[in-house]
Amino acid sequence: METEAISKVAIVAKSAEQKSAQALKLAQQSHEKNCNQLDQLKSYKNEYEATYGAVGNRGVAARQLQDYRTFLSKLDQAIMLQAGTVQSSKESLDAVRDEWLSSSRHRSSLDKLLDKRRTETQKAQEKAEQKESDERSLVSRHDVSEP
Repeated sequence: METEAISKVAIVAKSAEQKSAQALKLAQQSHEKNCNQLDQLKSYKNEYEATYGAVGNRGVAARQLQDYRTFLSKLDQAIMLQAGTVQSSKESLDAVRDEWLSSSRHRSSLDKLLDKRRTETQKAQEKAEQKESDERSLVSRHDVSEP
């Protein structure tokens, strides 16, 4: 009976672990997406600076220079915001990973306990069968030896 109860709890734990694994997968994908967006922003800024630097060497109007600086400032702000988003998604990913590890350890512990109980039950059953067999053998020898 105890094995049956543990088995039911193990099934629930396995389901919880699967849900945690799915949440981990989604958190990893989200974090990766955020990192890629940050990398793209940084890359775009580097390209823009390189392109404008080449044009700037030939001389530019004051208005163009002001527009360039304004755009770079906005790009820097976007990079800072995205870096914050990346940090938040990393923290979220770490929390979801910890939850998954916890549920995985819990399920694993229940599986080990269930295996132990099944092994104990099997050994007890084999011992009972052996005892019954020994008793039958003893009774049949006793019946054969009596005239």
